[in-house]
Amino acid sequence: MSITITGRHMTVTTALRRYLEERSERLKRYGVELDGCQFVLSVEKYRHAAEGVVTVKGRIVQGKVSTQEMYGSIDRLMEKLERQLLKNKEKLVGRKLRTRSLSGARRRAASPPAIMSQLDVMRVPAPVLTLEEALTQLRTRRIQFLLFRNATAGHLQAVQWTDGGQIELIDAGSSSSME
Repeated sequence: MSITITGRHMTVTTALRRYLEERSERLKRYGVELDGCQFVLSVEKYRHAAEGVVTVKGRIVQGKVSTQEMYGSIDRLMEKLERQLLKNKEKLVGRKLRTRSLSGARRRAASPPAIMSQLDVMRVPAPVLTLEEALTQLRTRRIQFLLFRNATAGHLQAVQWTDGGQIELIDAGSSSSME
């Protein structure tokens, strides 16, 4: 990463140069490769301004801050650039999650990464069955759970085996037990 520091109406001291280089090292922690940094430090009366332009993979991130002290201007400029880099990184990560898809009916859910990052979502249409047909399939296929669209009621229902060996019908949040 190349850093260019220019002073406008002032000379850039070695202490200022070192401070600016140390602070700009923190920009690397956002996991992006910085192509180059250009900083312009200027003084006009009591205004100490710091401008920065950072290029990241062809994108330009820039900021301008002025305070009454040069070190404070540099600190606030770096905070502003860090916020922009973080926002840029979140956009890239979010875009990757939205466009990524798996073949066939399996798709990864684009939900909050904390909970949903470990789940795979299968989108399978629910078969239209009567309650008797669903019970027959549950018994003959020897499965624990069957989700179906009830042919007579027209809404989703599920049948499952309980721990006691009975069959339970789940219908819109209410459950009843059957044999």
